Amino acid sequence: MPSIQPVCALSRVVSRAALAFTVLCFAAGGADAQSSAKPVVTPGFSLSVFATGSGGLFNAPDSLAVLDDHVWVGYANLGAPDGSNGARSEIVEYSLDGNIVKSYEVAGHNDGLKVNPYTREIWAMQNEDANPNLVIINPATGQASAPYSFGKTLHGGGYDDIVFKDGQTYFSASNPTLNGSGQNTGPAIVRVVHVDANTHTINVTPVLRGSLDASNIPFGTVAHLNLIDPDSMTLTPSGDVLLDDQADGQLVLLRSSGDEPRVQYLPLLGQVLVDDTVFATARRGFLLVADTKTNTIYKISANVWPRGAAFSASTGVATAASPVPGYVGQLDLHSGALLPLVTNLVSPHGMAFVAQEDEQQ
Repeated sequence: MPSIQPVCALSRVVSRAALAFTVLCFAAGGADAQSSAKPVVTPGFSLSVFATGSGGLFNAPDSLAVLDDHVWVGYANLGAPDGSNGARSEIVEYSLDGNIVKSYEVAGHNDGLKVNPYTREIWAMQNEDANPNLVIINPATGQASAPYSFGKTLHGGGYDDIVFKDGQTYFSASNPTLNGSGQNTGPAIVRVVHVDANTHTINVTPVLRGSLDASNIPFGTVAHLNLIDPDSMTLTPSGDVLLDDQADGQLVLLRSSGDEPRVQYLPLLGQVLVDDTVFATARRGFLLVADTKTNTIYKISANVWPRGAAFSASTGVATAASPVPGYVGQLDLHSGALLPLVTNLVSPHGMAFVAQEDEQQ
């Protein structure tokens, strides 16, 4: 099985126009491929099923998290993303062989799920559209907290994903209320300033505005951004916060969280829409991706992974005239190209990389 290094090299040497053509041709041919309803694997990789939902209890897997040798999966169970229909989600803990260890029921529609590296707890965020709440799970005791609530959100929506950086906690401010001109005048990212264990409330402060100037990563030009769909977040190997502005087909890189943050953005070639992005943290391991509508978590394997490489789950193309299949690809953070690893997925969303060695080289 060959290394995927040549894919990364290819994305650097061909022109942006050629890469755009590649991505668009892949998308245009996707509808026919999807009719087979079976994932297609790029040579050099293998695909297997890590776990599947279990009927009425575990449906619609999305966010994934990894702590030691356990994988955590958030099943939203098709509840309303604002929690309005009495949604109940399940946070399920799996061993690395895909067997269930324990499950936790939480009130609301789970979307964000992350490991707090400072406390080794699992933070589960519910209701990304409105009325957000947060549940904290202690894997050591097997106990889940009562839901933490938030005051009225500054952007009018809910909170989606979570990032821990330099002892601080950040949330993406999802589903913003736009003004009459279609502008997001609220924050796109907020930071936690206080967690009250007595009242079970959390206070936050704005970090990144929803309307701001940023420099284009490929060309260095400055443009004004209007972030209408802040969604998933992750921490890059260099410690920067990477935010998915999903509906706008771009990623936003927050390089500093101070009073004057330095912000760059990466337009995705072919107007590809992505959800989660993860980084390979070791040369040995595997990727997990939650294909939400098929109720399946897939395992993508390779002999060797390029340490520090980015991989994203694409849910389609923004301007496609007809539905195109989702896919998982390697993301070139210089050009915005997403080159396929596994295609013909239905609705890939949550991702995680599971390292299987502790390399120092």
